[in-house]
Amino acid sequence: MARTLAVIFLIIICMASSGAQVVNNDIQNGSVLLLDHDFIQSSTNHATVEWSCINKSLRSLTSKCLTYHNDQWFTFRVQQTGIYYLNIASQVCRDAKGIQAIVLEGYPCEGKPYRIMQCIAQIRDQDVFIALDSLQPGKDYFVNIDGFLGDFCSFKIQLSTEAKGFTLNNQHLDTLRLASTLDGKIVTLQWTADIALQEALEGFEIYRKEERLHKSVLIATVPIALNSIGTYTTEYSLQDTLKSSGRYVYEVAGVFSRSKIKQTLDRQQVEYRPSIAIDPFIYASLDYKSGTKIQLLLVDEMRDIILKQTSFVFDSKRDAVQKVYIGNYLDQGISSFLVVSTNLKTFEKRVVRFALSEQGKIERK
Repeated sequence: MARTLAVIFLIIICMASSGAQVVNNDIQNGSVLLLDHDFIQSSTNHATVEWSCINKSLRSLTSKCLTYHNDQWFTFRVQQTGIYYLNIASQVCRDAKGIQAIVLEGYPCEGKPYRIMQCIAQIRDQDVFIALDSLQPGKDYFVNIDGFLGDFCSFKIQLSTEAKGFTLNNQHLDTLRLASTLDGKIVTLQWTADIALQEALEGFEIYRKEERLHKSVLIATVPIALNSIGTYTTEYSLQDTLKSSGRYVYEVAGVFSRSKIKQTLDRQQVEYRPSIAIDPFIYASLDYKSGTKIQLLLVDEMRDIILKQTSFVFDSKRDAVQKVYIGNYLDQGISSFLVVSTNLKTFEKRVVRFALSEQGKIERK
C-alpha cells in the first residue's frame, strides 16, 4: 500500500510539473528576432528536442560542443551585410549551469547545405553577447538554444547592432590592484584605476558570487568620480555585508562608454567563517492525526534542491517535533532551508522556512 501511494504521489508531481510545449519548440515556429527591437523573454522549460531537425549530420558536427536536451528555436534576417550581435540577458537557471547555443546559416531540417556559424558549449549567467560576422541580406539564420547539461533556464534574447554585456570569453584583466579586508561580516573592497582607463569608462559594476551557488549577483554600481578640482580620482572603495559563511568571489567590471561592452577588470576572493556556536538542528513542529502517512523533505531554498527526504506514519506523541540535523549543510554555506511535509493520502503540502540569523541561530521565518 505504501509503495502504491508513493507511485501515485510521484505521478501527481510529474503531472503538476508538466505543461504545454513552448511555441518555438520546433524550427518552423521559431520566434522571430527583429533587429534592435526589445528583448524577447523565453525559457527552455517544457521544450523538447526536434530530432527530425537535429539530424545525424548536425549532431555529428556539434557533438563535441553540446548535447541536446530541451532546445528551442529563433530565426532572423538582416537587410545589410555587417556585424550583428545576439544579446542574452537575465539568465535564471535551475541548476545554475547556464545555456548552450548554435547559430546556423540556412535551414538544416531540409537537408540542404547550411553553415554552423557558432557552437557555444556553455554560456554562464552573466549578460553576454555573441558577435556574428559578415551576415548576408536575404538569408535565413537560425538560433538553437538549450539548457547546458539538461538545465532549465529562462532568459532574454535580442538581435542588435550594438553589443550589450560581457564577451563570451570574459577574462579578468588584473588591472585595478583590487584588495579586500574583512572586519567581522563587513567586506571592504579597494581598487585603483589609472586616468587612461577611467577616460574609457562610464563606471564600474561590482559582482559577488558565492562559491557554492555558481551565480554572480550585481551588488553595486560605482560611477567614474572627479575630485574637488575636476580631475579624475584614482582610488575607489566599496563595502559589502555578508550574511552567511562561505567563500565569495568579488569582480569589478568596467562599463565602456562608447560600446557599452562590459569587461571584468579584476577579481578578489574572500572567505567568511564566523566564529559562532550554532545549534546544528532544525526543530520542525508537525500537527497531524496519528496514523497519517507523511513525507518530510528538507530543501535548500536558494538552489531548490532536496537535501533529505523521509516517509513515516505519524504518531502525535513521538513525531510532533521533528529534529533535523543540518550541521553538514551549514558547513557547506547553506543558510536557508524549507521543511516540506506532505500528507500522502490527501497530498496536502505544508511548507515552513528556516534561516540562519545574524545572531547565529536557526530561526523559523
